[in-house]
Amino acid sequence: MKLLTNLKKNRSYVVILLLTVLYALLLSANPVGDAYSNAFASQSGEDMFSPHHLLYAFYGNIILKLFGFLPFEPMTLLQLANAVVAGGCLLLIRRMLKRIHHEESFLCASVLFCGASFGFMRFATDNECYIVPLFFCLLSIYYLQVFLVRNSMSRLLKAAVAISFGCLFHQLSIIAWLCVFGVIVFNRNKKYPLAFLAVSLIVPICYFVATFSIFGSASLSDTVAFALTDYINGTAQMPQAKQVVLLTLVSLVRTFVQLHGYMFEFAKSNIVLTVVVLAGVATLIVFAIMKTKKNSLRNLILFQERRFVRMLWVYLILTFGFAAFSNGNAEFMIAIPFILVLLYSYYFSQSKNLLYLSCAMLLWNVYFGLYPQASQRLTPNEDIAELCRQNPNAIFVLKDKNVVENIYLYKYGKQNLPTLYREDKYSEQQYLKDKSEGKTIITDLVSAEETLGRAKLTSHANFDFSQVKNRQTLFEFSSCKCKRTVCKL
Repeated sequence: MKLLTNLKKNRSYVVILLLTVLYALLLSANPVGDAYSNAFASQSGEDMFSPHHLLYAFYGNIILKLFGFLPFEPMTLLQLANAVVAGGCLLLIRRMLKRIHHEESFLCASVLFCGASFGFMRFATDNECYIVPLFFCLLSIYYLQVFLVRNSMSRLLKAAVAISFGCLFHQLSIIAWLCVFGVIVFNRNKKYPLAFLAVSLIVPICYFVATFSIFGSASLSDTVAFALTDYINGTAQMPQAKQVVLLTLVSLVRTFVQLHGYMFEFAKSNIVLTVVVLAGVATLIVFAIMKTKKNSLRNLILFQERRFVRMLWVYLILTFGFAAFSNGNAEFMIAIPFILVLLYSYYFSQSKNLLYLSCAMLLWNVYFGLYPQASQRLTPNEDIAELCRQNPNAIFVLKDKNVVENIYLYKYGKQNLPTLYREDKYSEQQYLKDKSEGKTIITDLVSAEETLGRAKLTSHANFDFSQVKNRQTLFEFSSCKCKRTVCKL
C-alpha cells in the first residue's frame, strides 16, 4: 500500500520511466546516415572531432569502452545511450515544471507532451547528436530558473558549465547560450556576467585543442575556420526561398507528430488497426478541445517569472528562426516542445487538455513513427553497402549515397571503398565517359519509387537510368517507404 501511495504521489516519474523504456524497446532499425557516421567515428576513433558537434563522437567512444562488453552492436549501444539521456531530459523538464506547478497531474501531462513529441522521440531512438546537447541546454536553463530566485553564484556557474558542454556537443546550443547570457548580463551585480563569460571560455579552448590535435598546429584564425567549417565549405545549407516556407512548416508539424509519405502505404497494410488508432486519436483530440474551453489564464506576478518567460519567448523565436534559415531543418526544432510546455505552465493551470493531446500524440507517433522504424527495414541501403564491399572497383550511383557510404564505413572501414555518386551529381556525360572506359556501374535509380518526404522534395536525378538497355538486375527491394531495383549496367 505504501508503495502504491508513493507511486501515486510521484506518478510523473513513472511516466518518465515508461517513456524511457519505450524508447529503448523501439530503437530505430533504420539509422540515418549521420547515425552511422557518428557510430563509425566513435567505434574507430577516426574523425573523432566534428566541428559542429565537437564532443559527440568522443562521448560515444567512451560509451563503447565502458559498455562494450554487453552483447549489443556499437550502434545499438549508442542508441540506448541516447534513450537514457532522453529520460534525463524528461527528468529535467519535470524539475523545472515542479517549481511552477506542484500537481502531479500537470507534471504527468507536461512530461508526456514532451516525451511523445515526434521530434524528440526520433532522436531518442537513434544515434544522432541532438539529445545530449538538449540535456545540457535544459540543465543550464534549470539552473538559470533557480538563479533568478536565489541569485546564487554557484547556480550561475553550474548554468555556465552546462551550456558550455551543450555548445561542445552541438553548436546549435549557442542559441540557448545567448538566451541565458542575455538574462544574466542585465543583472545589477556585474560579477555574474563576467563569471559566466569566464566559464564559457571552455568552448573556444576546447576548439583550440581540437584544432591542434587534428592539424598539428593552431592559431586563432585556424580555430575559427575549423569551428565554421560547415559554413565555409558549403556543407551547411543556406536558405532557398522556394524551400524555406514549405519545409519549415512540414518540419514544425513533424516536431510534434510524424508526417511522411510512407504512412499511407503502412496504413494500407494494416487497415483494421489503422482505423482503430485513428479513431482513438480523433477521440482524444475531441476531449482535448472540450477541456481547453475551461482553461484560464494565469497572471505572472513575480519579477523573476516575467524575466524567465521573456527569455523562453526569445529562445523559441531564435530556435524557430534558425531552423527556418537552415531550410526548415527539423533537427534544429527539437527544443520547441520543451519551450512550449514551459511557457504553457506559466500561463495556464489546466492539464487535462494537455494530457488528452499528449496521449493522442503518443498513440499516433508510436504507431506511425517508432513502430515502423523499429520493426521494418525501410530501405535497401545495408544490402547496397554489402554490394559495395563485393564490388570495390565499380561505380555506384545511389539515391542515398551518403547513407550507404556511412554504413560501409561503420561496417567495413575505409579500405576498398568504391566510388559513390549521389543521384543529382551524376550526369549523362559522366555515364558515357565511364562506359567508354569499361567501368561497371551499379545503381538503385532504375524504376525507383519513393514516397513523399524531404529527400524527394530536395534531390532529383540528373540521368534517367531506365533508358539504359541490357542491364542486369541484382535484386529488388520493396517497403512502405520505397521500391528500388538495383541494377548492374
